[in-house]
Amino acid sequence: MSTSAVNKTPRQEAAPAVGAQRQRGLLVIGAVVVIAVVAVILIIVLGSANAAKVDYATIPQSRTSDGAFVLGNPEAPITLIEFADFACPHCQAYHPTMQQFIQEQVVTGKAKFEYRIMPTTGGELSNFTGQLLVCADQLSPGAFWKGKDLMYNYATTGRYNRDVGRLLAQDLGISYSDMLACSSDIDQVSIDLALASNMGVTGTPATMVRYGDGAPQWISFGGVTYDRGGAPINILTSVVNAANQVQ
Repeated sequence: MSTSAVNKTPRQEAAPAVGAQRQRGLLVIGAVVVIAVVAVILIIVLGSANAAKVDYATIPQSRTSDGAFVLGNPEAPITLIEFADFACPHCQAYHPTMQQFIQEQVVTGKAKFEYRIMPTTGGELSNFTGQLLVCADQLSPGAFWKGKDLMYNYATTGRYNRDVGRLLAQDLGISYSDMLACSSDIDQVSIDLALASNMGVTGTPATMVRYGDGAPQWISFGGVTYDRGGAPINILTSVVNAANQVQ
């Protein structure tokens, strides 16, 4: 019996030790995950904040024949088209890349930028906010582009919800009731969705290019076709440079 008692003691003491080690390990893993998540959120939020510094008032603005909003030199040989949803996490992460493209390629007159609203993650809310942005621009020309950046900021700071329209109106200095009255007659989001469907775009973000007044086409460079997700900035830069060289 004494032998049995001696044998039980180590086993009974070992169990708590193993449990403590496991608990410490889980705590460490949990801390690493939390830090990683916080870091990603900070990158997105800070990136969006910095991206919003584009001075749209200095860039030519226009709309396509079917109503899409366009930035840039009318004579630029190439247009980058982005299909995106403000609520889409990948679009939020890609937004700083698009702002970098605007600063480096659009502001300099080498390319145009065309934005297409394609509700995916955001569903009806993104459809609604898209209509409000179109109305905001009708009520205050140029407000679309500032509003677009605001929407990404709202989305990355937990404010992209049913009250986002009032927040947008407040930040743009536009009457919310006027935007609402206008929104019932806006069909731009449906037009953008139809184009996406015709072009085979199935998710956001998606990037295509338009040469001159031609039809949108997938970006193809170095033997690779970028038909899933947003193309990297180095590829976009190379494609724009190539288009300007053949002018």
